[in-house]
Amino acid sequence: MNPQIDKDQWTESLQVAKGWALRRKGIVALVVIAVFVLVGISFAATDDPEEVVRKFEEAVYNNDVDALEEIVSPDDDRMEIDRRHLADFLERIQKNERTMEMYLSLLRYQLASFEGNYAPYPDKYNLEQMDYYLKWEDGFLFDSYSIGVRPYYMRIKASEKGGTVKVDGEEVLTPEEGNIKVVGPLMPGRYKVEGSKKYPYALVKDTREVALFDDTDGEVEVEVDLTGTHVELYSAFGDTRVIVNGKPTDKTVKELKKFGPVSQDGSVTLQGERKFPWGVSRSDKKKVEQYTASVDLTPKPFADKKGQEQIISTINAHFKQWGQAVAKGDPSVYTVGDDGMKKELIEAIEEIRQGYKEESLGTRIDLDNIKFTYENDHYVLSIPVEYHYRHNDNFDERMQEEIVSRMVTLRYDEKGKRWWVHSSTHLYTWQAEDYFKGKGVVKSEFK
Repeated sequence: MNPQIDKDQWTESLQVAKGWALRRKGIVALVVIAVFVLVGISFAATDDPEEVVRKFEEAVYNNDVDALEEIVSPDDDRMEIDRRHLADFLERIQKNERTMEMYLSLLRYQLASFEGNYAPYPDKYNLEQMDYYLKWEDGFLFDSYSIGVRPYYMRIKASEKGGTVKVDGEEVLTPEEGNIKVVGPLMPGRYKVEGSKKYPYALVKDTREVALFDDTDGEVEVEVDLTGTHVELYSAFGDTRVIVNGKPTDKTVKELKKFGPVSQDGSVTLQGERKFPWGVSRSDKKKVEQYTASVDLTPKPFADKKGQEQIISTINAHFKQWGQAVAKGDPSVYTVGDDGMKKELIEAIEEIRQGYKEESLGTRIDLDNIKFTYENDHYVLSIPVEYHYRHNDNFDERMQEEIVSRMVTLRYDEKGKRWWVHSSTHLYTWQAEDYFKGKGVVKSEFK
């Protein structure tokens, strides 16, 4: 029961009692005042549980934050009642009929218990999961009732130390505090957790939306990923030095294997550098962009324009000399191949018919798709080449033009400081379809 009295009437009665006490002095007068005070306190008791439950139900049905705010009481005095998170709860319960049924039913079961009916809780509900519940507080002279709000604690765990974490815009973890922090007490609701950490080549950010509802433990672990993006590094030579944004590092590809954290907005470039018998060579600069997962830092097989021209001239000489040698039947014309290629040429001459003619017209050499390795104590290049020529290898002996695709392999002679042609194999159309499309295709026309 919750008796109600008129406030003005109670104030007036108290003043009369005080006046009477002053006039009458003595123990009897003090007793009378005490009686008035006790009676007044009893009349000033808070709402009874039935009224609290009714107001909660009305707040839920009407989605009324103001009404809910009037009857809630935090379980932890350090937890401030926040209207936004009250609204989170009402929004959630409005959208989920089962959740609404659970809360309203359990409050009614609690009410029955407080009134002495001790109705058992249904098995399908768990009172410990309720973020809002009927709260009873035992007073000296009377009991009070409200809607209790259970506190939550957020255990934030960043993947890396030295970062910053914010909860709803408020900084809760600084770089000096390590990577673990317990935040709370917090109201049930939705929270935005933002983590960030500055690295030499990236600003790593991670944002999480965290819902603190219906958790029996009251502590939720939130993992903030500040690892960032790493790209795999590859080179045919493990001792290739890594260059970042044009500045050499003291690390090799073999030592790093993965590079990062790194921004993927194209602001970072990677290169490889290594010393070879012909000089120091670098790979092309490669930007780390959105979908970059790995970067090949194998240096180019030449240190400068002169080294590139040596490779191009060797390949062009191969096709011109080979055609002349076959047409003339004279293998001595061919001077750019190794012993294996010379043997192959002799076999080709023996198989060709008399009267065969060949005129070399030009090549297209795809320097974008060079495969550069070290095999059997030799530096080895494999380069796609298109060869354009005329020949009369047909039934009516007329000259016809033809373009063929070949994979030409060169091996470097460290003593002679030159490249030798080691093999030339045919590329079928389906094998060559990904070649000869980039800016690194070098076209030569023979005169």
